[in-house]
Amino acid sequence: MIGTLRARLGEFPWLEVLVVLGLAAFTRSPALIVIAAAGLAAWGLVEITGRLALVAVEVEATLGPRRLIAGETATLTIRVTNRKPAPVPWMDLRVDLPEGISPPRPAGGLPASAATATFAPRGRERVTLRFPLEVSRRGAYVVGPMRIRAGDWLGFVSEERPIPLALEIVAHPAPVGVVDRHLASLRPVAESVTRRGLVPDPVRFRGVREYRGGDPVKEIHWKTSARLRALHTKVYEPATSLDAVFLVNVATYEQYWVQVDPDGAELVIAASAELVRLAGDAGRQVGLITNGLDNLTHERPRSALSRGPRALTRCLDILARLGPYAGAAPETIFLRERGRMPAGATLIAVTPNLRPRLAAALVVLRRSGHRVMAISKDVPEPGVASHLRAADVPVVTLAAVPPGAQTEAPERRGRAPGPERGLAPSEGRNGR
Repeated sequence: MIGTLRARLGEFPWLEVLVVLGLAAFTRSPALIVIAAAGLAAWGLVEITGRLALVAVEVEATLGPRRLIAGETATLTIRVTNRKPAPVPWMDLRVDLPEGISPPRPAGGLPASAATATFAPRGRERVTLRFPLEVSRRGAYVVGPMRIRAGDWLGFVSEERPIPLALEIVAHPAPVGVVDRHLASLRPVAESVTRRGLVPDPVRFRGVREYRGGDPVKEIHWKTSARLRALHTKVYEPATSLDAVFLVNVATYEQYWVQVDPDGAELVIAASAELVRLAGDAGRQVGLITNGLDNLTHERPRSALSRGPRALTRCLDILARLGPYAGAAPETIFLRERGRMPAGATLIAVTPNLRPRLAAALVVLRRSGHRVMAISKDVPEPGVASHLRAADVPVVTLAAVPPGAQTEAPERRGRAPGPERGLAPSEGRNGR
């Protein structure tokens, strides 16, 4: 429904008509009388049709899809209904578009800041307008407001009314290879089955071994110890959790409030989105923790560990709405959230770089019973890499792949495919 505010533009030359009317009455000239009569008729036609131009006109707008991947096209559909029997000689429609969304433009043209159309609805007619909108980059956008303008039959005056419109659309990060053809296509982070367990499963008893210093007393097998006259400890089958919590860091500098590499932060967000999709497609529970801020609410979002399309969409929405600036240091956020992380969950830290403080925080998380891996845009310093490797924290660097190159199938490299592919790196790829 159109708004109630009204702005009238233009004016009929009524003063000239009154002068001609006065001259006609004074001189009684037939020509002046005809001109004055025509002027009065035109004046009445302009006033009536100008005031009725936007009466009984309804506007509806829809936008779909509301969620898409950056680079795809959404469709804005506007239905204008003229419910009065009189036609509208002309009508202009304008919808304001945020930066990052624009109608398709010709080669070499500049992106438009609004979607516009001019048409003339007949009496009791409904006009449907469809605008394809290109979403060039990730983010959360609001399309609107809308303004509609119409005028009298002679074109002297026009009436403009704003229409409150706020259609939200979320563009998820595009796959890494689509963001920039010169950047790497995100290869699977792991291409072999993880054979080592993360935490022991007390239900799956495997046997006993000799007691070692530091073994908990409750795990001592007393019957075997009495029979062999030496302490022995129970051994269980290892169990690896399929839960994946993504730790996304958008800070590219030691002072987290300074952003020196926005392209690097974008690459980290795009890589995180691709990994989240891989984890969701594999049926894992996914969660997300970040030190970034929401572009609209300016709050730090998070997603609790969960499984299913809703959890996947929640994580992708968070990544789509992240701004380039961080709200806190990554090590501070990740360690603060340690108590809310499920025991045994796999932690995947995606970061532009690995600095000593962040590396130390990852080591602390590893010693807390989590399998931790780090994915860095930049190659870490040798000391940092050695520290992480010694703590059993593998590091993967996003390396460039030539444009158009395809990843070999695991079978061609002699590796057996398995359900764990994509998130846990094999030892051989990390130099261990």
